[in-house]
Amino acid sequence: MSRYRLSLVDGKYCLRDSFSSQKPLSLSFSSPRFLRRVKAASKNSELLAKAVGSRKGLKVVDCTAGLGREGFLLAYLGCEVTLIERSKVIYFLLLDALNSARFDPDLKEAVGRISLYRSDAEEFLSQYRSWDVVYIDPMFPEKKKTSLPKGDMQYLQRFLSKEKNDGSLLKMAFRCQFRRLVVKRPLKTVFNEIKNPDSFVQNDKIRYDIYSGI
Repeated sequence: MSRYRLSLVDGKYCLRDSFSSQKPLSLSFSSPRFLRRVKAASKNSELLAKAVGSRKGLKVVDCTAGLGREGFLLAYLGCEVTLIERSKVIYFLLLDALNSARFDPDLKEAVGRISLYRSDAEEFLSQYRSWDVVYIDPMFPEKKKTSLPKGDMQYLQRFLSKEKNDGSLLKMAFRCQFRRLVVKRPLKTVFNEIKNPDSFVQNDKIRYDIYSGI
């Protein structure tokens, strides 16, 4: 029997982990907590929005969609967002959440600015190379048990623990035509990539490295 199982419960997809007592993972952009965040969001209040230079019509490709919240936030702020997700399971969870959000009057416009693709991001970028912003949120290095991320993010990291993260996606991104390449990093990460970022923005937990393009 597989450890993970995708189930349909009350018309909504969820991911169950038979090795964990944690509640199944399902995605929603209509939860009260997330709604409060997006409604209060602005370029000044959201660090990612500041990093990408969010504005209406900005074409952003999120190469590592994951839970989809960062991409959705940018779409709510007016960006045209392309979400790329390699995992078939996470893709279906995202698709389910987006379909549900279409019926929310507060979110339907943002959903209309989002395109979701199930694809390997490197392969996708090799075919579609021109963007205003390329955004990458690689899996952060595994932490000690006492400081593991909580809730949905912990579930996601556990499920995707075998996904590769060898830097090849970043190398492919540098071959694209972009105005900005933005990479999410743990706060104390040492610069050891192909080149040092041109700038960065940070808070007390995370840092966004910004590489300037054309």
